[in-house]
Amino acid sequence: MAIKNIKTCDIKRHLPEWAKIVKTVNETPIYNMNIFENIMSWNQENLETPAFDYYGKIITYGELPDRVNEYVCGFSALGITEKDVVTLCLPVSIENMLTLFALDQIGTISNNVNFLFLKSDFDLYTRQKGSDTLMILDAYLPFVVDYLEESKIRNVIVTSLSYYLPENNSHVFDDPSVLPKKLREIFDNKEKQLACIQKIPTLKNINFINLADVIALGVKNIKPLERGPVDIERDMCYSYTSGTTGKPKCIVYKELSPNAFIEMHAGLDTKDFVGERVFQTIPLTHATGERVSGYLPMAKGKTLVPQPIYNKDSFGKDLANSKCNWVVAAPSFYLAAVAQGFMGENALENLTRPSSGGEPVTKSNVKMIDNWLKENGCKVRFAIGGGAAEDGSGTMFTYFMNEETKTNETGYPLEPFIKAKIVDENNVPVKKGERGFLHVSAPAVADRYLNDEEATKKRWYFDENGIRWGVTGDIAVQNPDGSYNILGRADDSFIDENGNRIYLFDIEYSLDVDDPIIEWEITAHKTEEGTAVVGQVVLKKEYKENWQDAVRIILEKYDVLDAVKIYDKFENSDVTGKRDFQKLKSDKTGYCCVDEKNNIKPVSY
Repeated sequence: MAIKNIKTCDIKRHLPEWAKIVKTVNETPIYNMNIFENIMSWNQENLETPAFDYYGKIITYGELPDRVNEYVCGFSALGITEKDVVTLCLPVSIENMLTLFALDQIGTISNNVNFLFLKSDFDLYTRQKGSDTLMILDAYLPFVVDYLEESKIRNVIVTSLSYYLPENNSHVFDDPSVLPKKLREIFDNKEKQLACIQKIPTLKNINFINLADVIALGVKNIKPLERGPVDIERDMCYSYTSGTTGKPKCIVYKELSPNAFIEMHAGLDTKDFVGERVFQTIPLTHATGERVSGYLPMAKGKTLVPQPIYNKDSFGKDLANSKCNWVVAAPSFYLAAVAQGFMGENALENLTRPSSGGEPVTKSNVKMIDNWLKENGCKVRFAIGGGAAEDGSGTMFTYFMNEETKTNETGYPLEPFIKAKIVDENNVPVKKGERGFLHVSAPAVADRYLNDEEATKKRWYFDENGIRWGVTGDIAVQNPDGSYNILGRADDSFIDENGNRIYLFDIEYSLDVDDPIIEWEITAHKTEEGTAVVGQVVLKKEYKENWQDAVRIILEKYDVLDAVKIYDKFENSDVTGKRDFQKLKSDKTGYCCVDEKNNIKPVSY
C-alpha cells in the first residue's frame, strides 16, 4: 500500500472515553491504558493501513484487535492468568508482537529471553522467574528440550518461521545453507531436531501445543476484547541487559514505561509519514527492538516488516529488497554492508531514516556508511541513537541534528521528557566540551533490577528535586550545540605505567577514513611486562592481499599500538547482535608486530 500523505505529527488521536492521565513523569502525561490501547488510539483513522507485512502476509490496523483477541482468548483457555510469567524465546515475528500485546491485555508478565541465555541457564530464566509457560521457536526447542523435565515448565507453545508465510512465499526459509555458520547450527541441525522429536513423547507432564492450536482454541472460546483502565504501576515485563559483561541482569519494566515512551513522542514533528515501512530486525528481547522498532512505529501508523533472521551478512541486500523507509540496526550491520559495497544506484531510494544505536561509532565509520548509503541511492544521512536498555531504550535522539554537518554525535535529549547531565567523580556537573560520566532521567525508565536491591541502588538515585537519575556507566561529552557524544564505557580503560587512565575508545575515535581499516577494536591485554594495547582490525578490500603493508601503516601511524591482528570480519554476539566484545577481549593469539628492521613478526599474549 502506498504511503499516505499524512505526517505522523498530524495524526488525529481518538482516546477511549475512559482514558485519563493518571501520572506525569518528567512532564510526560501517562494514561491508564495498556500499550495496545495506546497504539490503537493513534490508528482509528488508519485502519486500512498494514500494521504488518511478513513476506506478503498483511495484517491491517483494522484487523489487529481481532488478531490480538484470538491470542488473548487462546492463552486464557490454556489457563494463563494475570498471576503468571510467560517466557518468550522468539525471533522478530508477527506472533512475537501479538503475544506481547495479548499477555499485557491479560495482565501477565512477559519474560523476554534471548535464546542463548535460555540455552545456557534454563533454570535461571524460567523456574527462578516463576514461569510455567514457554513460547518458543521450533528451531530453538532442540537446544533446551533436555532441561524441560527438571523445570517447572508445564506448557510449551511452539511456533515456526513459516507460520504466517503466505503460500507464494512459503519457500523463503527453505535453504539454510545461505546462513552464517552459527545460524546454520541452529536452523539446520538435523541430529538435534531428530533427538528432540524422540524426546517430546517421553515428557508426560508437559503440554506441547502448536501456536495454530492456541489460536484455534482462542477462536473457539472467543469473547469481546475487554477494554478499560489498567494499573500502570504493575510489573509488565522482564527484559535483560545485553550480556556483554557475561552477567546479564533482569530488568523490570512497569506498565507505564512503554506508554511513556509513546507519549513523549506525541505530536513530535520528525518529518515522517503514516504508512511508511519499518525494517524490523532487532529482536524484541532488546528494549530497542521492542520499542524503537516496534511499539513507536505502530503508534505512528507505520507498517512493520519483520525479519526473523538476524543476519548482518545479508543486511544490505535484505534492506534494499524490503523497500523499507525506516531501519534501526547495530552499526556492525552497516559496516558489513559497506564491505560488500555497491548494490545499485536506486537500491536504497526508499530509505528515509537509516539509524543505529547501542554502541559508539567513529567519524571515519560514519563517513564510510554515509558514502555507502549515498552510492546506493539513499538521500539522507546515517543517524545514531543512544541509550541503555534500563533507560527505556531512548536517551539521545538524532531527529533534529543538522543533516549537512552531523557526524557521529549521538544526538539531543528529547526535552523536557529526557534529561541528561555529565558529571565528574563527585557527581558535580562539568562544562560543555568536558568529558565525564553520563547520567540521564527518562519517563520510560525501568523500575528496578529483579531481586537485586544493591544493583538497583547503584544504577538509580533521586536528586534534591525528586528527579530520578540513572547512572549509565558511559563516558560522554556535550558539544557546544547541545548535542552529545557517547564515547564508550567508563570501564573500557586501563592504567598506564605513569598512573594515568587511558581510555581505549580515544584510540578508536582517532581512526581516519583514509586508513586501511573498515572497522577496528582496541583491546588491552595484561602481560607480565605490563599492558599490551592491540588493534583488532578488518581491512578494506584493496589492502587484503597486501596485508603486511597495512600492518606497517597502522603501527607507524598509531604508535600507541603494540601489535595488530587482522580479521576477515568481526563475529557478532548471538546475544546482542553487536560485535562480540567478550570474544575479542579474550583473543590473545595471532597478532603481528614490526621488528627494528621493519619486518613483520608474529606475537601472542
